[in-house]
Amino acid sequence: MEVTAAKEALPDLPGVYKFLSARGEVIYVGKARSLRKRVLSYFTRAEDPACDYKTRLLVRHIAQIEWIVTDTEWDALLLENNLIKHYKPRFNVLLKDGKTYPYLCITDESYPRLLFVRQKMYPNARYYGPFPGGGMLRALMDLFRGIYKLRDCDLKLTPAAIAAGRFRACVKYHIGTCAGPCIGKQSYEAYQAAVEEVKLLLEGHWERVLSALEQQRQQAVAALEFERAHELKKRLEQLRAYQQRSIVADAALGDVEVVSFAVGVRAGVCHHLSVQKGRVVASHTWQFSAREWAEDPTEVLERVLGALASEQENLANQVLLDGWPPEAPLPETHAWTFLFPEEPEWQALATLCRKTALTLVEQKNAFLEQKLEKKRSTLRALQEVLGLPTLPLRIECIDNSHLQGSHVVSAVTVFVEGEPRRSEYRRYVWEDIQVGDDFAIMRAVVRRRYEKRLREGLPLPDLLLIDGGKGQLAAALQALGEIGLSLPVFALAKKKEEIFAPGRGEPLYIDKRSPILRLLQQIRDETHATAVSFHRQRRDAATLRTTLLQLPGVGEKLAEKLLQRFGSVERLRTASVEALAEVLGQRRAEKIHALLQNGTA
Repeated sequence: MEVTAAKEALPDLPGVYKFLSARGEVIYVGKARSLRKRVLSYFTRAEDPACDYKTRLLVRHIAQIEWIVTDTEWDALLLENNLIKHYKPRFNVLLKDGKTYPYLCITDESYPRLLFVRQKMYPNARYYGPFPGGGMLRALMDLFRGIYKLRDCDLKLTPAAIAAGRFRACVKYHIGTCAGPCIGKQSYEAYQAAVEEVKLLLEGHWERVLSALEQQRQQAVAALEFERAHELKKRLEQLRAYQQRSIVADAALGDVEVVSFAVGVRAGVCHHLSVQKGRVVASHTWQFSAREWAEDPTEVLERVLGALASEQENLANQVLLDGWPPEAPLPETHAWTFLFPEEPEWQALATLCRKTALTLVEQKNAFLEQKLEKKRSTLRALQEVLGLPTLPLRIECIDNSHLQGSHVVSAVTVFVEGEPRRSEYRRYVWEDIQVGDDFAIMRAVVRRRYEKRLREGLPLPDLLLIDGGKGQLAAALQALGEIGLSLPVFALAKKKEEIFAPGRGEPLYIDKRSPILRLLQQIRDETHATAVSFHRQRRDAATLRTTLLQLPGVGEKLAEKLLQRFGSVERLRTASVEALAEVLGQRRAEKIHALLQNGTA
């Protein structure tokens, strides 16, 4: 729905909202207790001069708003996390790396199997986890298979098929790692009892299982069943040995999710411990930038809770927060009660979680600092080679793209400390420049770009790189001179990879293997790819407009709406009748859908 209409139609209900660009791309997904209040707040904040740059940029790109109403905000949190993983919106910068954690799956079969999985792909199965790492889960599976001798084959076992003698024992039965249910050596009832015992252990009922096993052992001894008593004793010892390796907190604390934040100069880490019945049963770790934390720690916490709700089935309704800034507001939610480590027992648990967070954040920041120092070393060498007055911490690059003079566009990329700052990339469209005049295009984009930055007092580059040769360099210098701005400008030409400097007839020589040249090539290639991609979008949009105007009953206004909604001919041709009806109405959508499918349009 278009923005103006959506503002009127937004309900005062919990749900998830999606912001879409003019091309129909989902650029942001969020959840809210009140969809109406939350969505409208973006537009109110964007009008405030003190609003952060990210929000203003986001609002500028919103062309359509869609939403899904949910029963509760808990449902909204789960849905939001799943949609972010599906769409990977570019403005959702937190927790979208797609990392998956391992689960222990107990399949829904007559003779269930224990499986190591990262995706919940088996219908009606029981999933336990996620576990902090594959090693921990494999060790647990080895323990259960060793004690209970559960099968891991993929035979389709049923009591009837086993009774009919359809299977033969494999080597695992002969070496004693499987009890042989496939040949009737383990009854259906005994197998099911073993599986139920494993489920109880995975759900944290260790004392209940251990107590029952001890009682069975004593009964076996009293009945003089010494072989069974020995087997039960062995099982008890193995389970207790594993239990001693598990971290145990105070059982009186019950179930709680412990979340500890540690933030360094450049990056932050959130470490999580899941405590069930006083026992730490799982953990997760997420990373985020220090800038994201400084801008909105509440959003970081919301994303963490959303990821937890999506990944973990039995989530506690208490969240113990460690390292939380006292001035930051907590998320508006009824799903959790937030606790702080004020009591001694909570402090001990928070300290346990914090130790890992501090270790990880130290490692992450050291890695980033080492990486940054490597970049700085290259930038210092670049400054020396090009004779720049200051260290080129901010490098901007310009390239143009067109096809025989049509759909002329320009792209400006920004690299800060040797890393791309994609939120500051800009693209320009030129409709009134003479066909084939590449130098005029360069003069136009330089003038437009830096006139505005001078006027608004925005940062200027320490180095301006032009994708091209002497002619493009001269055009850029001319435009800068016309607006009275002096910047260090160089051009990097393709093929021979020559670097041209102002006032020099011959190009500068830089070793082809030098990290200096590789950095300049990286920046130039990124800019070229951005310009070409934008040019293709413009060209596809023009093709789509031509196709749309050929459809019966579609004029300029309707063509513009369809263009904003679908963005390309391919997306239009594959669109459903329902999607077309949102713009055209049902009857016209059915007619145009038929024309598109028949290839007559």
